[in-house]
Amino acid sequence: MKNFTTTLLALVVCLLSTAAFAVPKLNSLPTASSTIYLDFDGHMVTSSLWNGGMPIACAASGMTDAQITEVFNRVSEDFRPFNVNITTDSTKFLSAPLTQRIRVIVTPTSSWKTGVGGISYIGSFTWGDDTPAFVFCDRLGPNNPKFVAECCSHEGGHTVGLSHQSRYDEACNLTETYNTGTGTGETSWAPIMGNSYSRNMTGWNDGPTPYGCANTQDNLSIITSTNGFGYRADDYSDSLNNSAQNPGNSSFSVNGLISTSTDRDVFRFNFQQNTNIHIDANPYNLGTGNSGSNLDIKIMLYDQNKVL
Repeated sequence: MKNFTTTLLALVVCLLSTAAFAVPKLNSLPTASSTIYLDFDGHMVTSSLWNGGMPIACAASGMTDAQITEVFNRVSEDFRPFNVNITTDSTKFLSAPLTQRIRVIVTPTSSWKTGVGGISYIGSFTWGDDTPAFVFCDRLGPNNPKFVAECCSHEGGHTVGLSHQSRYDEACNLTETYNTGTGTGETSWAPIMGNSYSRNMTGWNDGPTPYGCANTQDNLSIITSTNGFGYRADDYSDSLNNSAQNPGNSSFSVNGLISTSTDRDVFRFNFQQNTNIHIDANPYNLGTGNSGSNLDIKIMLYDQNKVL
């Protein structure tokens, strides 16, 4: 459905790209075939599905390298459990299979679509025609990295098959089409497919959609079953036995990934006498107050008899 047209338009794209700044080339999982491309440097769109079929000359985002990197890190963390590459590198996008890729254009060119921070088609990740999604950074701050990242993940979520997550009261009356979540500060949370701009923690939810309080949507199962990719391979054993990794018995540091709601990473330590230990478990974050964290970590300590 999306066709790049004529030599003249191709020349315009080249000129736009030449004028744009060099976007840092970042990849969250470069070995993955499935790809979500965050396009910050402008793009000429010709698609029968957007703007009434009229071309859209999308300007570059105007975001700085630091802002782009923050957006990338936030979106990458949202999609971290999955075998999909979040990238700012167009060559990674173009080398991905047609039916396992999406371009998310971050642009201030928004006048053609009023009243929204971004827009995309549900399921377009697998369409195979390079129909893009859009994030309108001029309406998100403007260029607020947190807001832009939330919108990128939200629109990316639509492309991999998700509808909005809503909120209902006890009588099943719709109270929020976009669920704004709960809490304040560091531990505040909202679903990515709701309205997560003002919450610190965000996540893929199993909850109701705008189509009825009983019409629930399990984000994780949809993402991993309908797009040609699943979860990343488990990185550490889940079992309380001698096969659990021993990262060291005195001082150590280890990174891990909690990929599913039932995943556990088990480590063992060998001490020859009673001793005091100090363990810090830090979720991936972008700084003060665990900004950008998505994981609420729980630590459990067992003895050699597997007694908690």
